[in-house]
Amino acid sequence: MEPVMGDIDQLEIDPLDMFCSSVDTLRGTQIDQRIPPGSGWSDRPTKSSGVGRTQNENFREEVKLLCRHGVPPSLRCATWIINVVAAVNPSMSKPECDEYGTFQKVRVLDHGWDLVVRSLFPDKTDLERAEILDFGLGEEQLMNVLVRDQGEGSIPDSGLKSLIMVLHAARDSLGIEFCPLLLDITCLLLSYMTESYAYATIRQMV
Repeated sequence: MEPVMGDIDQLEIDPLDMFCSSVDTLRGTQIDQRIPPGSGWSDRPTKSSGVGRTQNENFREEVKLLCRHGVPPSLRCATWIINVVAAVNPSMSKPECDEYGTFQKVRVLDHGWDLVVRSLFPDKTDLERAEILDFGLGEEQLMNVLVRDQGEGSIPDSGLKSLIMVLHAARDSLGIEFCPLLLDITCLLLSYMTESYAYATIRQMV
């Protein structure tokens, strides 16, 4: 992951405090890492970052308005995971929530994901034999998601591998058995997140 670059002189801040950039793990396409000037979005947690929790009702409305105008692609990974964490952990402070979208948490989330993958697929052949889980979606809709719903053409093999790993982790590590929307949600998350961040976001939502 690379830090999201904004208009602030990067020498003035700790790089670990910057938001992680979005990455398309599903299809491998390039994501525009620019933050439009004057958009109200920031490259790190601040009052103007447009993410996280605040007790100020007016500011919450400002954040909603920002989101309605569209979250910059470069900030979708950070924005989504921070707001999911904030929504399900009402006692957590804003700085604690913000950390999930910055480089402060990268090693923690990546290490946790590595442990999950090793427990689920101790041998390389285990992953090669693993199949896509539909969580009750049904075969026809499953094919729609894999072939038609995630951009032009089928999801490439590398994206399918990532999708399989996150879905198996959701079932075997998080105990999810029936959730027809999970396939679409996971594809959406992997379009802007690494496997570790997609898994961490789903874990928070359970």
